[in-house]
Amino acid sequence: MILPIRLTPVERHIHADRRLAFQVLTAFGVRQEDGSSSMVLKAEGDRKLVEFHSVIPTFRHGQKRGQKMYRTVEWVTLLEPEEIRFEGVEGPVDLLQDRFVLQNLDGCTLFRYESTIGIKGGFAGWLKGQILVRPTLSRFMRDHSRRLKETIEARAKNSRLYPYRHCSLAP
Repeated sequence: MILPIRLTPVERHIHADRRLAFQVLTAFGVRQEDGSSSMVLKAEGDRKLVEFHSVIPTFRHGQKRGQKMYRTVEWVTLLEPEEIRFEGVEGPVDLLQDRFVLQNLDGCTLFRYESTIGIKGGFAGWLKGQILVRPTLSRFMRDHSRRLKETIEARAKNSRLYPYRHCSLAP
């Protein structure tokens, strides 16, 4: 039995049109600066089976130690331009359901990253997930969303179709 663990959502205000944000977030097959990558294995309309290789920093007692590469295979459902859903098929956790929500804010984007995870084993799996997995994935969500924001805004600064927006809401 898997007891789900909902991680605290991460929100970022992005100074770019959500259509550009959606394009950047769904540009599978691009290798990132940190070594992360993705590859579409199968496409079925608005649903794709994607293999992700994600670099996640490893920590011990609050000290950054190094990095580890994790492989996941996920069904990605595209609901353009407002939502991207991820459902884990293979990977280090037994339950993985992520969601990117893109809300239009007067030409800018409110990006929300939600995640639910789980490990087999009933209460023991839940406890392991709470103690070992939750802190690492929460930190990954914060770092990953920050890097996505930076990438999207950099693209907006070079875009004629969806240029960088000076929005009045958040920095």
